Amino acid sequence: MKTLETMRTRLVRRSEMVPCKSAFIDAHTPGSHLKDNFSIIGPGVTENKEQFINIREPHGFNIGAAGQPPYIKNSLHSHFTAEVFLIQEGTFDIYWGLHAENHTILTEGDVVSIPTNCFRGFENIGDKYGFLFAILGGDDTGGVEWAPQVFEDAEDHGLVLLEDYGVWDTNKCPIPKGATQVRPMSPEKAATYKNYSTDEMELRICRSGALKPLKNHPLKFGEYGSIQLHRLIGIKEAVIPGGDEFELSLFVAKPGGGYKTFSRSEKEVLICYEGTWKVDWTAEGYKGSILLNAGDLLSVPEHFGRSVECVGNNKGSLYSVINENSPKDPGWTN
Repeated sequence: MKTLETMRTRLVRRSEMVPCKSAFIDAHTPGSHLKDNFSIIGPGVTENKEQFINIREPHGFNIGAAGQPPYIKNSLHSHFTAEVFLIQEGTFDIYWGLHAENHTILTEGDVVSIPTNCFRGFENIGDKYGFLFAILGGDDTGGVEWAPQVFEDAEDHGLVLLEDYGVWDTNKCPIPKGATQVRPMSPEKAATYKNYSTDEMELRICRSGALKPLKNHPLKFGEYGSIQLHRLIGIKEAVIPGGDEFELSLFVAKPGGGYKTFSRSEKEVLICYEGTWKVDWTAEGYKGSILLNAGDLLSVPEHFGRSVECVGNNKGSLYSVINENSPKDPGWTN
């Protein structure tokens, strides 16, 4: 029974992802004030100590999400580990550089990996609520660094960042006695951060309409029906070079296409982009079946058997995130 309970706690429906509207220091800044932050696996880089976290177990990476109404921005920031955006819903203008001088537009199904020590932000430029998943490398991501102007704008609207308290609203309560306020990065340090041309950043983007499946890969021996594997980020045969402590792949299948039961020595997180996927799992004498719909996420423990199949009437796409740069070949279960 414990195994059954374990699997249920590792399933996060899109409707079970809990937004925090004051996760970061720009929560009151006009243009950023309506954004939602989600911590799904691990805390991510939230600056709010009350942020809800769906799955706290360390995975070797963090998975969160951002939700934004039309024309709401996520302010310029940088990270110490890789940050990968998976556009789930909507259209986003991704911008980077200290003054947001470079731009590209990503639509549903696109993926981008932003390098470390590079200021980046994004704005929902569509006409509906936008939602993107974000993968951050490592269990301890090291936090977030903001461009200097983000701190200045935040303080103008009453928010400061305190070392021991996180985001603090001075409109509601004075800064506690003895608290240490985090100060903006110096202009000199900010000027040393990397920038990339649009052509250089394009090399770190997987456009959904330009993917080519791998012809040979370890899961090919267990495939049935019509299914393809695209390695988006990884050490070998990937669209984007890896080395960020995780590998990201995408399964694309027609109804009835899938992979027979296999196990891995690493943790694997499955994120449904589109369609409906059935995941049958087995472990310790127990077995079960879970349906994933668009936006749902499932974390499969090490050594659990699992099969995946696209079901329903429409094409399906399913992301796979594995907590190794070069995962070992899967083991097949009869």
